[in-house]
Amino acid sequence: MESNAKVCVPCSGLDESALLSIDQVKDELKGMPFWTLQEKKDSVPCITRHYVAKNFQAALDSINAIGKIAEREGHHPDLHISKYREVDVVLWTHKLGGITKNDIELGKTFDSEVEIAYSPKWLKEQSEAKR
Repeated sequence: MESNAKVCVPCSGLDESALLSIDQVKDELKGMPFWTLQEKKDSVPCITRHYVAKNFQAALDSINAIGKIAEREGHHPDLHISKYREVDVVLWTHKLGGITKNDIELGKTFDSEVEIAYSPKWLKEQSEAKR
């Protein structure tokens, strides 16, 4: 898939002025239906995406695809597999301890470029999922 998302700005060029307000994040997430605003245990805001893959291999394949994009962009999410096929992608700008435009753009890039073999049951429950 082709991506229309913008490229991440290197973290070395960012300062606290790059942090988005909670309202700005909420506004950005209106166009990203699978992403939610959350707070990590250390009170750092982040955006997360949760999905259930068809099987363990599909979960691994999606994480590997996300990892390749993260390496290309130089911006890395936290990635978690639980219950052998449930995947959580967690984005925030580690250097600044909050959410920047980089996180939003990387989430959009994942959405547009990563093919995910979803669980059929999960897919039925998600009306906006790519089919």
